[in-house]
Amino acid sequence: MSSLSSGRGPDAPHPPSDQEGRYVSLLTQVMSQPLDRDYQVVAQRRARGAAGSVVEGASIPADDEVKQRSLSITTIAALAVFGVMVGVSALQTERDAPVVRAERSELIEQIRERQSAFAALQGDLNDLTDDVTELQAEVAGDVQGLGTVTRRLDDLGVAAGTVSAVGPGITITVDDAAPASPGSGGVILASDLRLLVNGLWEAGAEAIAIDGHRLTSLTAIRFAGEAITVDYRSLTTPYVVTVIGDVDTLAARFNETDAGQAWIALEVNFGIGFAVTSSDELEVPGDPQERLRHARPREAE
Repeated sequence: MSSLSSGRGPDAPHPPSDQEGRYVSLLTQVMSQPLDRDYQVVAQRRARGAAGSVVEGASIPADDEVKQRSLSITTIAALAVFGVMVGVSALQTERDAPVVRAERSELIEQIRERQSAFAALQGDLNDLTDDVTELQAEVAGDVQGLGTVTRRLDDLGVAAGTVSAVGPGITITVDDAAPASPGSGGVILASDLRLLVNGLWEAGAEAIAIDGHRLTSLTAIRFAGEAITVDYRSLTTPYVVTVIGDVDTLAARFNETDAGQAWIALEVNFGIGFAVTSSDELEVPGDPQERLRHARPREAE
């Protein structure tokens, strides 16, 4: 039995594969060109002293090759340094990650606590604002009430004669009769002044003073020796009676009273002087010896 032959004995060498062919070509190139191409270019440039050299039948500018080589080395070095820095930074970041996470959690907790405290303080502030508003309303009411009371006290003080009074009114000047006048010999008595004052009160007088002495409900007008006294203070003629009241009606209303008619008779029959002048503003002082201790409103009639 004959065996088929492929024309190649069992020990015949196999043709090289593509990979083996590449290895052979690489080894051949290394053996044939042991010097690196860049170094070869530099060596040839130095040997020939030319601007360029021929490598494998081609002309290559030496300066451009050197610059390109230097740029490549610098770029590689910069990338290497950058890579090292990035690696170190990443490693450090990874190592610090637990600490950073802990600090972040602590900060978040502190922020929450501060927010809670702020909310509580804001609530307290709102409550205090409401309290202040209520107190302001109460104070406003008290001030308004105090103003009312003050005005009431002022009115009562004017009526009682404890404070001075200012306003329009009339001034009545009365004097004893002149000795040479008809019916002379008329002398004003304390009772005459009391009658005059009571008639003025009846006519609507608000405040009265005789020779600057304020008259109150407790004032006494009397004779003391040969002089008329008001609260034990002697007066001299002529007697000046200052009256605050309605200028337009006060004098006329006084003349209609019994006291006014009596004084008209004194003037006519005994020559007693009686002169009236009006003024837009008069002042009647308060009685320094009197103090308002209590008062009550008069019941309506």
